[in-house]
Amino acid sequence: MFEITIGGELFKLLRLRNPWGNTEWLGAWSGDSPEMKKHGAAIIKQYVSKLPPDEQFSLDADDGTFLMLYDDWRDNFSTLFLNLDFPEDWTGVRFKSEWNKSNSAGLPTKYTKEILDNYGKNPQFLIKPAYDTEIMLSLTQLGGRLPVDAKYSVYPFSEQLHYAAVGIFEVNNGDTHLSSFDKNKLTFMSPIK
Repeated sequence: MFEITIGGELFKLLRLRNPWGNTEWLGAWSGDSPEMKKHGAAIIKQYVSKLPPDEQFSLDADDGTFLMLYDDWRDNFSTLFLNLDFPEDWTGVRFKSEWNKSNSAGLPTKYTKEILDNYGKNPQFLIKPAYDTEIMLSLTQLGGRLPVDAKYSVYPFSEQLHYAAVGIFEVNNGDTHLSSFDKNKLTFMSPIK
């Protein structure tokens, strides 16, 4: 979101992008709107031209990038996906695993030894930073916007989307994994999504 003052009037605008790269908002402040025809030059001068070169965009191209008043966005959308632009000094590490029949323990439904031990079969990754570290974790799965065919006919394609969560636990010195669910070692549990 950015604020821009034109002719003494303050506008709160959002720059949004359709992830499919085309099809844009057609209301106020869209590429062909009266607002953009009247104030487009001011938007370019005060906002677009001050963006880094790789962020600059054309106001009237059908490239999926568009502007929208904050109030219009709030009234028309219920979901927003954000891309994080990490600082250059951050490093990234990707781990790949999957839940399958032999390691899909899920969350404990009862606190019996068998169920708690079964939790230890979930995919795990040991993170042991050498110094104070900020960590961003992301858990992903195939998207739910698969092509419509006989097998997947209703969005969000429940056959493809599965409930999952990330749990962060402290382990004892020398341990390389959590052998059993221990709520006393749990430091964070994400919502189940």
